[in-house]
Amino acid sequence: MADKVVPLIKAKKIPQKDVKLDPNGFFVIEIDRRQNLIRVEYYSNVYRGRRIVSGILEKVFTGKKADSLCDTIANYVPDLLTTHYMYLGRELQKAEYSLEKNEKYIQGGC
Repeated sequence: MADKVVPLIKAKKIPQKDVKLDPNGFFVIEIDRRQNLIRVEYYSNVYRGRRIVSGILEKVFTGKKADSLCDTIANYVPDLLTTHYMYLGRELQKAEYSLEKNEKYIQGGC
């Protein structure tokens, strides 16, 4: 069997100006300190022309762990862009850490 050349690809962050917004919707992530939970709201996009101007609340997810929230969101919101799922994973991991350490959580941009 012939040797295969496998490319080495260095990681590179996509600049904010080049991020493609998901046409299917967006998420708002918060920490609910009273219930000791992460709360994730999913909104479908509202368009004016071709611009996203607002959203309609469609689903609310709660949990304490990023992995279970990611799995549940992927199950209930199956048609997101791949980059959107990856963003959610990063943000939910930050939220889980903030919840566990009792630190302030601020949702970051794409």
